[in-house]
Amino acid sequence: MPLQRRQIIWIGAGIVLVAAGSLALMDRAPEIEAIQPRRGPIRQSFREPARTRLEDTWKIALQVSGRIGRIDFEPGDRVSKGQDLVAFDREPLEAAVREAEAVVAALDSLLAVKDDDTLELTELAEAEAMAHNGEQSLAAARARVQEAEQRLSYADKELDRARRLVQDGTLPPNRLDDARLEAETARLSLDRTQAEERAQHALLEANRLAIRRVRETIARKRLERSELLARLDQARAQLARARHDLDLAVVVSPIDGVVLERYERGERPLPEGAELMLLGDPAQLEVIADILTEDALRLAAGGEVELESPAGGLRLSGRVKRIEPQGFTKLSSLGVEEQRVNAIVELEEVPETLGIGYRLHARFITGGKKDALIVPRFSVLQDPQGGFYVLAIEGGKLRPCPVRLGLRSDLEFEVLEGLDPETTLVRAPEATMNAGRAVRPRLVQ
Repeated sequence: MPLQRRQIIWIGAGIVLVAAGSLALMDRAPEIEAIQPRRGPIRQSFREPARTRLEDTWKIALQVSGRIGRIDFEPGDRVSKGQDLVAFDREPLEAAVREAEAVVAALDSLLAVKDDDTLELTELAEAEAMAHNGEQSLAAARARVQEAEQRLSYADKELDRARRLVQDGTLPPNRLDDARLEAETARLSLDRTQAEERAQHALLEANRLAIRRVRETIARKRLERSELLARLDQARAQLARARHDLDLAVVVSPIDGVVLERYERGERPLPEGAELMLLGDPAQLEVIADILTEDALRLAAGGEVELESPAGGLRLSGRVKRIEPQGFTKLSSLGVEEQRVNAIVELEEVPETLGIGYRLHARFITGGKKDALIVPRFSVLQDPQGGFYVLAIEGGKLRPCPVRLGLRSDLEFEVLEGLDPETTLVRAPEATMNAGRAVRPRLVQ
């Protein structure tokens, strides 16, 4: 047999052996579930436990001490705005108002008397006028006294001169008698004017004393009026407080709502501040969930939220109402400290079956696309450097395929780069699967 023909036969036989080996190897390769990426919508979200609560509640408490009647309201009973919630014994408060009004009226009357200074002011004006006239009269009397003193001094000098001249024989004796008469008359005139001066002085002092007494009376009345004004202010303040307490004795509902809790049965005296019941408006039901602060950074007011009951029987839609400004530290179920913050969700519709304090699951939507290349979350692995990859199947062997991810939901990832829709990949790879490993893919949905 020619050499060339023998070589062809050997090469053919080798190919047959290799093919047979490959088929045998494929028969021994494990079968593995495989998928292909799909195109479709995806929404990025995260899920947290939540509970319902009321936006506002009104705690009804006594604003003034007193005795109340029996409270017949039960939790769940409806109340209307302005409706009486409890009967209050108002008689002691009404009596306090009447007593305070009587005190104010009495002080008003007494103050009206003390306010009248007409008589005292008239007396003061008359006394001051009389004192003024008395000062003028006293001054005139003193002037007359001075004149009388001068006349007496002149008369005494003339008497002395007359004595000398009579002794000398210059004047007849009868002229001495005339001089004596003139001196005596001047002395009597001085005594009379001095008496008038003393009388005018005494009258002036009496007028001045009257002025002082009237002024003291006016000052005393004004002091008493000031004291009365202070007492009147206190009485009016007590009256205002009594009226205010009487107004506070009316216990009515501030809202249209329901009784959430009842703390007191009533029909007994209670102190100020005693809590009676808690009211709320079911229409103001909202949802609160504490979320990780890093997740909160991805939310904004108005963002979409999906809510469902733990058993899945109730599904609701809501919107992010607000993120509270103050965060807090909370231990996770694994004992790890987490920084969290409360997110408040406004319900688009409040079903009658949903109550206050009910547990829910909240899914916060942070992004979405209508057409994206999607793979399951469990189809993606993470390498030690933090990158992501999938295990593609090419020619029956595994090949790591790096991918860049986009939106992420609880079950799926969006793939931005690294895959095309025709790529076949391991549905649920394990980190122990090596590149180049032979597998038999079985496509699943």
